[in-house]
Amino acid sequence: MPSGLKYHPGFMDQNAQIALADALRAAVAEAPLFTPIMPRTGRPFSVRMTNLGSLGWVSDRAGYRYQATHPETGKPWPAIPEMVMDVWRAVSGYPHAPEACLVNYYAQGAKMGLHRGPR
Repeated sequence: MPSGLKYHPGFMDQNAQIALADALRAAVAEAPLFTPIMPRTGRPFSVRMTNLGSLGWVSDRAGYRYQATHPETGKPWPAIPEMVMDVWRAVSGYPHAPEACLVNYYAQGAKMGLHRGPR
């Protein structure tokens, strides 16, 4: 495995995976999926997304950023479900809770391009 990558086969059984999907569906009902756009071109992403936690990642004509509210509803993001937090605590090895949890939805034909950090 590449350095920094962790693989946890069988970490969640089928019932736990179903419960996690249900928890995420409930969160999406509170913070609906939205389609971000590219800052320079205004082209829509092919993936739809939402966020959980005190901050959420958004992209629009103003740029990429984290913000405290949903870009379409103006409401605060819902809390990260406790089941997701249980996974975080079990596998992250990080002592602090996350402020943001991005939830992507890839419909057929959606794709995510290469991600590169600043150079």
